[in-house]
Amino acid sequence: MVWLPVAFVCLMNNVCSFYNGNLSISQEQCEAQNKIAVRAMQTDADVKAYQVGCIEIKPKSTDSL
Repeated sequence: MVWLPVAFVCLMNNVCSFYNGNLSISQEQCEAQNKIAVRAMQTDADVKAYQVGCIEIKPKSTDSL
């Protein structure tokens, strides 16, 4: 399994977007990426609200990563 860190971010101008980080080989790696993103968003005056998470991805044997 691999994990994908994601963030939903809304800015002060009411524009909201999804972002993703790099695929991780563990949930801990994914959460570490999100911790870095959270620190950046907490200090960014343009960020009004955000939510982060890790999505578990189960590749098929035919998928290439």
